[in-house]
Amino acid sequence: MSTAGQSAGAARRRSPAREHAGTRDPRARRYARDLIRLHERLSYRRLPMELRGDPLSVVEDPHGALVTVTGRDSQFPSRYLKGMLGFRLAQYLLLNWISADAVHRTAAFHEPLPHPGAVENIHTVTLCTRSGKIRGYVGLACSADGESLPLDSACRIPFPTEAAHGIDLLGRYARPGLGTHQAFEFKRFLRDQTMPRDDQYARVPWHLMLGIGEAVLGLGDGVSIVLGDAKEHVALRHLRLVGFDLHVVEGTSPRLSDSDPMAPIYRQTVVAKPFAAPVPADIPWFRDVVRSYLDGTSDLASWQALITTLAARSRRSGHRPGPAQGGAHR
Repeated sequence: MSTAGQSAGAARRRSPAREHAGTRDPRARRYARDLIRLHERLSYRRLPMELRGDPLSVVEDPHGALVTVTGRDSQFPSRYLKGMLGFRLAQYLLLNWISADAVHRTAAFHEPLPHPGAVENIHTVTLCTRSGKIRGYVGLACSADGESLPLDSACRIPFPTEAAHGIDLLGRYARPGLGTHQAFEFKRFLRDQTMPRDDQYARVPWHLMLGIGEAVLGLGDGVSIVLGDAKEHVALRHLRLVGFDLHVVEGTSPRLSDSDPMAPIYRQTVVAKPFAAPVPADIPWFRDVVRSYLDGTSDLASWQALITTLAARSRRSGHRPGPAQGGAHR
């Protein structure tokens, strides 16, 4: 194929560049556009080498030119932590899931930095090894409780998903020895919206799930329950496929105050559903299957074969993975 033909093919495979359309204020639109372009130019090539201490997980994938690193808040140098939170902000602007007016009004260039507490958030970031660009991100957000409280305690601080949906997701899992510092909210399951729709694009969500899965395994009882809200055919599907037996609450009417920058996320046609689940006992099996496929040592010959294998195991465990679809994650 000629160079011109290759360029045309790449253009067809690339997701269309978009800018925030959720505001009529031209200043806010311009600010959002400039912020998105800023974060598209940033490279994080040295992030894996500059993490403080041993990462919770590293997934190297020479076949897909990707590397995925998982660590706690304090392990990421400030500039990298701000960069990841900036990637999250830019992607939400692209998706019209955050108020461009609020971002412009506060001159934000990243989401708020975490406040130091008794426990830390966990971040998984997938990088392209050729460009150093962030290609995917997912986080596990810790409880805001100063001390670990029983999951059914009336004094515990609700997680953001619980507050938005007006429900209690954790009380059903209450038992002696299990507290809010062992519960984490699944946040910002994101793939770069500007990526070409190629093999690397297909690999990113599996990198994110593998990075989180290996971190959870390494932390043992430190992460026992996950919760959050997500759409049925994207993040919920991936969680089911890697073994989580999700308790999904139907029929909620989530909302945030109009003054909350994140209010637009609950004004979509398809609204995310709240869920909670214990960490599955057989997660090592799912981890091994996904890792072997990514590193090329698996007998599975295609993405569909991987999904079929995972879905079959989930069904035997009593889970329902749901149909396969692409698109933005949440």
